[in-house]
Amino acid sequence: MNMLFFKMAAVPISILALFFIYWLLPNRKIKPVKVVPVVILVGLTLEALKYLMLLAWPLVRDKLAREYGVFHNSVTILLWSFMAAMIVLAGGEWAARREARFEPPPDQVS
Repeated sequence: MNMLFFKMAAVPISILALFFIYWLLPNRKIKPVKVVPVVILVGLTLEALKYLMLLAWPLVRDKLAREYGVFHNSVTILLWSFMAAMIVLAGGEWAARREARFEPPPDQVS
């Protein structure tokens, strides 16, 4: 029962953490409403990546163990961290582009 609670709590907590990153971290003001769709999609994508990793783990473990030997765990951490970081960065780019699309050009600001 506790495991189910923690698995269900992981999604909203991830989405909340991503929301704060995309909203508060940039160098300019971004309306929170603009980042919500991006945050939800990126959070769900990261959760899907986690479960995809669990499904593919036996194949990946065997392949990496053959190629990297004792370093297969380190390589696994690097590969999955890289993929997660690329998803988070792509979401940040998407959020910034959404904000820029709805913002008027500087010469039209009154």
